Formats: sequence, structure tokens, C-alpha cells
Amino acid sequence: MAEPVYTREGVREAARDLAEEGFTVVPAHPIEKRPIVKWQPWQTAEPPEGQQEYWLNSANYANNNYAIITGKQIVVVDADSEDAVKFVRENLTYTPRRVTTSKGKHFYYQVDPNYPVRNGVNPDLRIDLRGQGGCVIAPGSIHESGHVYTRDDDPDVDVWWGSLPKLNAADLRKIKSFNEPAPGPVDTGLSFNVKEAGEAEGNRNHQAAAEAGRLFRQGLSTDAVLEQVLQWNTYNSPPLDRDEVERTVNSIAQTHARNSAAEQREAREAQAEAAEAQKVALEPKPFVLGDASKIPPREWVYGRHYIRKFLSVTVAPGGTGKTAITLAEAVAMATGRSIMGIETPERRVWVWNLEDPLEELQRRIAGIAQHYGITQDDLGDRLLVNSGRDEPLIIAEQAGGANVLTPAADALTHHIKAMNVDVVIVDPFVSSHHLSENDNKAIDMVVKRWAQVANDANCSIELVHHVRKGNGMQEATVSDARGASALVDAARHVRRLQRMTAEEARNAGIDEDQFWRYSREGDSKDNLAPPSGDSTWRQMVSVELPNGDSVGVSEPWSWPDVFSDLNRNDLEAVQRRVASSEWRENPRAKDWVGIAVGEALNLDTNDTYNKAKIRQLLKVWIENGALRVVDKPDKHRKMRAFVVVGRWFTEGEIDE
Repeated sequence: MAEPVYTREGVREAARDLAEEGFTVVPAHPIEKRPIVKWQPWQTAEPPEGQQEYWLNSANYANNNYAIITGKQIVVVDADSEDAVKFVRENLTYTPRRVTTSKGKHFYYQVDPNYPVRNGVNPDLRIDLRGQGGCVIAPGSIHESGHVYTRDDDPDVDVWWGSLPKLNAADLRKIKSFNEPAPGPVDTGLSFNVKEAGEAEGNRNHQAAAEAGRLFRQGLSTDAVLEQVLQWNTYNSPPLDRDEVERTVNSIAQTHARNSAAEQREAREAQAEAAEAQKVALEPKPFVLGDASKIPPREWVYGRHYIRKFLSVTVAPGGTGKTAITLAEAVAMATGRSIMGIETPERRVWVWNLEDPLEELQRRIAGIAQHYGITQDDLGDRLLVNSGRDEPLIIAEQAGGANVLTPAADALTHHIKAMNVDVVIVDPFVSSHHLSENDNKAIDMVVKRWAQVANDANCSIELVHHVRKGNGMQEATVSDARGASALVDAARHVRRLQRMTAEEARNAGIDEDQFWRYSREGDSKDNLAPPSGDSTWRQMVSVELPNGDSVGVSEPWSWPDVFSDLNRNDLEAVQRRVASSEWRENPRAKDWVGIAVGEALNLDTNDTYNKAKIRQLLKVWIENGALRVVDKPDKHRKMRAFVVVGRWFTEGEIDE
């Protein structure tokens, strides 16, 4: 027989065991024998995934009992007195699984799908049934008297619910005969009459007081309680005098009023204490400038995006390679190698991909390893990978019409701390919850829970998210992130990935059918730097695996260096051509100086790529003094900006 459990955590632990056995377990009132959550839908269906875990772990239900929904796996015979227990033992089909209650026992039977048993509705019956449409207080729960509902199983016997016997029609007829006996002997061999259903002399006052107390706790008025206790009294043998019943009810009413007043007073005092504590906690705190050198610096984990104790968000349209990039960054951190152009120490990284199966993640990471020459020894035990296809990671969902957090974040925090994980990558964010992504309040709850994980586990959390449809090109900003704005508002750093445009591809000399392979980053503000000056470019390359699969791997990419095919003789030729005539700075002018550069370098200025290259050459040469801009009148005596030779290359070195 299981040992009694006297703590509220013990109540929950016993309920967890029942849920693991397959029962639907719901929170119940700590005093009244009823569920305190909406439970009717789960009489025939299973609660949503994570719902029972929430009921069994949330602090909201820390002080409650629990109930098992009946009629699904089990039917329970509730014997509410010693006589009733004896009758069940001697007359009904024997069951090895029982629970001792405050007055009697619960006898557990397996549901017979061919012979459904309805739930009993008469609380005055000495033997009641808990079947379809009902529930029963679970073992481990604590009765208001302090008694614990305790398992009373036969030792060394299989008491799993699927192995229990079933009630039959003869059992139900015997229960009915016991509850409503005929005035003569019945087939049980026992003789009862209606009077025996009540309390005998010596116990009547105590039970009248208990019954009155129960009714007052349900919120009934004194008159209503008196009426019901008088009805209950008619079954006693012999009944109490009416005056005695009234005195008992009035006495309990006064006690209940005093207790209620005391409880209300204690509640007011507790509220006052809480208000005072909050007043102290929220008082203004003077700011002291102090020594700025002693302020702990931000702990950047990787580059200037991943930061310890904070959320980072990557926003990108489909097809920009966001998963390939974050996986490559994860491998870079795990190996401590700058494969993505960022120096990094070795980090432990946990990837939670909530869309792809584990086999696909294995292909992608194998492609990264093959492309960069990485072995298992390089990775060690620092790369952890989970797939949402195998085990969903849901930290918030809807239950009973309300948005609720699940225990998943607590479990995640435990593992992060136990494994000393530095970075957790969640891809995509939208698959980590079951709430409306357009509900700002709901998303705020989710991202704050993620931020709490980052803070409590002292790690960086990276959330990968999509942009709204129609905003996949370069002009999209982080404000175009799909759904509620609470996500990007809560992040410490937000980057967006933007595809290379067709024009940028032409300027970079890339075939237009290949520019989809290239993307770059932008931060939370519009990136005003020219594409050629952005150091965050990435390109997707195809890697053929030994099994015949081809996977995309991200690698750093740099804008082509316009000086890579030039030498100093080329600069001298440009200076001589510029000096031979007058050339305007304005690229729209017919005598634009770029034409002179094109002629000197044999570049067609009608070609978009060549024109972009010439602009970059001019910018550098003007900055280093090889050429300079002067204002002077043109042939129409209007002041114009012209480009002339600055310091001749032959006069000294010029830094290109």
C-alpha cells in the first residue's frame, strides 16, 4: 500500500503518476469535491498537448487537490461508510485497486465499452457510482479534515487500470438494492430499512454540525442551510428535535461568520502588507553616476548579434538562407572557428529547429562540416540539435479560452543550466507557441518568457522569424516582421536578411540568374551603407554529400574589389586622359569624367557593371587626392563642378 502524502507537492506528485498512467487528471477544489477548471470537454476527448502538464506544474494550482475524469478508463464505486465498504467487499466483483477516503473507500473498475455506467447524481447514497459524465477525487489529495486519499492496493498484484475487472449488471442491481432496500430480506442476505440510512443516537449533533458547515462553505444562506439540515435530519434514528437542529445551525452560522470575518480581516491585512511592500519596491531610486569603467560590459557571445541574457531576432523572407546562416553560425561557435568571418571562442550551442526533421538537419550540418573540413573532434560535445518533429517545443498555448504558459520553458532552463549552454537558436519562433501571432499581448507574453529563459539560464536566445508576405525584397525592414510588433520590440538586437537585388547583381558582375544566392544583413534601422561597403554579405553554395544529396551551405562573400585588376600604370593613364580635356563630376553630364576613365581603361560606360565600377574608382581617387573636384564656370559661364588631376602619380606614391 502506498504511503500517505501530506504535502501539497506530494498531492501534485501523486497526480503526475496518475497522468503518466493515462488518466485525465484535472485540478480540484482544496475543500469542495469538484474540479475548478473547465473539464467537461475532456470527458470524451483528450486535453490539448501540454494542458495536463500545465495543470500539474503551474503555481496557479499549487494548493489544489486533483480529480480523475471517470467513464474513460475507469468506473469508481464510492462506498461512504463502513457498512457500505463491507457490502462492496462481500457482494460485488472483487477489485485489487482501492483508495481509502475520509469515510470509506473508492473501488476502481475498468470501463466496459459494451456496458457504459453513468455517473451518480445523488450525494445522499451510501454507495455511489462515478462513471460517464463524472469524476472522482484522486489519491494523494487531502480532505478538509486532513485525511489523505490513500491507495489501498493489493500487494504483488497488477493494478494497472487496463488489468482491472469490470462491473456487470448484477453488481449494479446489488448496489441499487443496498441504496433502496425493500422491506424484507434481499438476495444479499442483509436486511435494511430507510431509517438505517441516517445517523444513530450519539453521532447526530456532530454530523449535523458537519453538514451545516459543508453547506455554509458552499455559500448558502442560513435559511437554506437550515432547510437542508432539517431534511437530512429526517433520516436519523431518531431525528433530532427541530430546536436542537436550529441551535446547531445557528451556532455553525456564527462560527462561519466569525471565520469569514477573520479570513476577510487577514486578507485585508495581507493586501495592506503587499501594498506597503510594493510601495517600498517602487520608490524612486537616486541615480549615482559612479565609475563607468566598473560597469559590467555587455557580454557579446558571437559578433554583435548574439548577447548573453538577452533575446536576438533574425527577420528574413523565405529563400534568404536564414536557416543555413544560423546553422553555420552554430557550427562556427561550437568549433571556435571563424568560418563565417567572425572570430569566436568555443561555445556550446543548442539548435531547436521546429520545422525540419532530424534527418534534414543532419544533411545540412554534414554539408557545413564537409565544406569547411570540420570533424566530430572539432565539434566535441558542444553542438546540440533537436527537431520539433520529434518533440514539439511549445512554451505557450490556449487553454479554456485563455493564453497560458506551459512548463516547457522551465524544463528548457533546467537543461540549459545543467549543460552550460551559451546559445539557444529557435527556428522558427512562430512554431514555439500556439497563440495568435497578431495578438500583441499574447506575443508579448511569449517573448518575455523567452527573455526570462535567457536571463535565468545566462545564455543568448536567438529567435528566427519571417517577414510579412510581399515584403521579401531589400526595402523590407524589421518593422515588417510578420505578426505582432512585440517580438522585435523585446529583442536586444534585431537583424534582417535581405536578398541581393537584380541591380546589385549587375553592379557586382553576377549573372542575374544567380543573384538569389546572395544576401546581406541590416540592423534595426535602415541600412544606409552602399552594398559594396557592407561586410555582412553571404552566399549559398551547393555541397554534394556522399549519399548523393545536395545541400545549401552559407559562406561569407565580399563585394568585388574594383582595384583587383588595375595597376599603377592604369592610374597614370586615367590622369593623363582627365588632364587632356574638361570633365564634369555629374554622371548625367555628357562630358562626365567617368567617360575619360572608361576610355583610359578600355571599359564600356554603357555597361551597368562597368559604370558602377568607375564610380567606385572615382570615389577612391578623389578621396586619396589623385583626382580632385573644383568649381569653375563652364562655357556658358555657369559654375559647375569639374574633376581635374590632383597629385600626379609620377610625383609620388598614391594610396589606392
